[in-house]
Amino acid sequence: MAITITTTEVKRKCMITDSTYDASIASLISEMQPVLEHSIAEVYLADTDNIGLQATLKLGMLEIISGEFLEQLKREIGATGEISTAGLSLGEEPRTGIDMIQQGRARLAPYLKAELPMMSESLVMSNTTSSDTVFSAGEKAW
Repeated sequence: MAITITTTEVKRKCMITDSTYDASIASLISEMQPVLEHSIAEVYLADTDNIGLQATLKLGMLEIISGEFLEQLKREIGATGEISTAGLSLGEEPRTGIDMIQQGRARLAPYLKAELPMMSESLVMSNTTSSDTVFSAGEKAW
């Protein structure tokens, strides 16, 4: 893998200070990072001399992985620690990762394989060696 995401970086992004979730975060990184890298066009991953591009790709991946971790954390029993009655809520507001995931996806969007033109859309249609394009009698130009 060209880009490295660490447990420490995910914890910093999620504002987690203890090591309770280190194994879960490491597992999530190993699960998601290869998938995210596979979705990025190889030309961008291979451009390791472009430090700004690599930082952008890493940040986008970090945001998506961190956002997914926050969403998983929300699904834990008692994770919100909130009590609601008669429209009044007491307790910690749950952290949401949806915004972070969307931010990461927007950051990576221009570099995804899906954004590149299809091969048939980018090939040259003429294979003549001279500068004059020659059509046979049966062909239509457009």
